[in-house]
Amino acid sequence: MKTKIIALSSLLFLATFTSCTSLLTPAILGNNMGYIPKAMGADTIKTLTTVMASYAGSISPNAGTSFSFGMANVSQSHTFEKANISYGIFGYAGKASGGDNDNNAEDLKNYLPSFQKSISGIGLRLSAGFHNTSANGNTDFRYINFENALSFEGGAYTKFRQEVYSNPVPDYVAVTNRKVLWTTGLSTEVIWRARNDHDIRHAFRFFLGGTPNFANSFRSGVKAYDEINGKNSFGWVFNYFLYIRRFSLSYELADNVNYAQKISFGYSFR
Repeated sequence: MKTKIIALSSLLFLATFTSCTSLLTPAILGNNMGYIPKAMGADTIKTLTTVMASYAGSISPNAGTSFSFGMANVSQSHTFEKANISYGIFGYAGKASGGDNDNNAEDLKNYLPSFQKSISGIGLRLSAGFHNTSANGNTDFRYINFENALSFEGGAYTKFRQEVYSNPVPDYVAVTNRKVLWTTGLSTEVIWRARNDHDIRHAFRFFLGGTPNFANSFRSGVKAYDEINGKNSFGWVFNYFLYIRRFSLSYELADNVNYAQKISFGYSFR
């Protein structure tokens, strides 16, 4: 029916998809499991407080709806000899767009009218896990972490989803009315610091998890039923993290309900 193209700033994300089905998913999914910076096991100061600003872009499955928004995040982490715990709060605001440009009566029975709606929300993050530090102190293996995000989504797009959900759903549309979302799962991470400059660090993190009972929250039109039948919210998130003298950059790629990318810039206080 139509082609959607999402570009995340001037970055690495340019994807083209074609579909006739629109899935109205919450905007934050795929971008709610962000990276939380932590002190390393060999650091003298074990508590790290970080503020981050992000730009995120995503598309719903089948590319029926696209999202772009800015995010702000404040987090604090505590590193112990063999364990770590982190928590934070985030907020976001932006826009959602989608639908069909042709709004004649027959198409409105099958598809959504073209729309552009505001999105906003807040959320909480919690991460707790275990790690081993290498003999020279330059590498931490954060081999398992229990990750959680609780998000509360609002704005005109959320109201629009609820209106579509409460009325006869067009044939090629599937929609959820969820506005409170809990995503949970496990991650693994490795972080290392430069041998000659301990204030330069790199990390890779991989998360697997999902949003419980999310797939059961959809209503769909008759043509969209096969698109969601038997599906679940299980997905993944990949992060690269760079830290240089308290300044940081994080790049994130996700397939976690929505296909998403995010770039973040931060500053850490010790």
